[in-house]
Amino acid sequence: MSANTFPAQIEPFKWAEQGFTWSGQLPLSRFTRIAHEAVGSIDNQWVQVDCKLSIDAYHRIVWLDAHLTTQVTLQCQRCLEGVTLPVQSDVHIAILDDESEIDHLDEDADFIILGEDPGTQKGDYKTPAIVDLIYILEDELLLSVPNSPKHQACELKHRPVVQAIAEEKRDNPFEILAGLKGKLGS
Repeated sequence: MSANTFPAQIEPFKWAEQGFTWSGQLPLSRFTRIAHEAVGSIDNQWVQVDCKLSIDAYHRIVWLDAHLTTQVTLQCQRCLEGVTLPVQSDVHIAILDDESEIDHLDEDADFIILGEDPGTQKGDYKTPAIVDLIYILEDELLLSVPNSPKHQACELKHRPVVQAIAEEKRDNPFEILAGLKGKLGS
């Protein structure tokens, strides 16, 4: 399956029963929220995606397992230049029909509830449940992007405002008062 045939939206229960797996590279531009944070061109940047859907037949819970790796150039918070950082995420998420299924999960398991989480749509007897697979994978990858990206070693390009104010030469207000006292007393 090529990048063009990666399914943007899936029916999780149907696809899990069929044993859906996909491995390949997707352009970083398909992950729009991460692409928005990137500095410079992302034309030749890719995200390696290995994912599969499986179903717990006993509880009818769909599991999304994935491994995502990429490199993203972000703005260094020290020098304000671009810094290219590796970003990776291992995903293990239960896709649930409703809250009643939470009891069947380990207490530390990650899950999404169809229709309640962005990127999901709850199904009914006429229309199946739909999951925006890219959106869900991007959510997990975003959690791995550093909040404050920076180089291992770089110099600040701009002095912090507090430091600049502290270094500014100021007149001592008591010296000014003493000068005024001398002028008034004479």
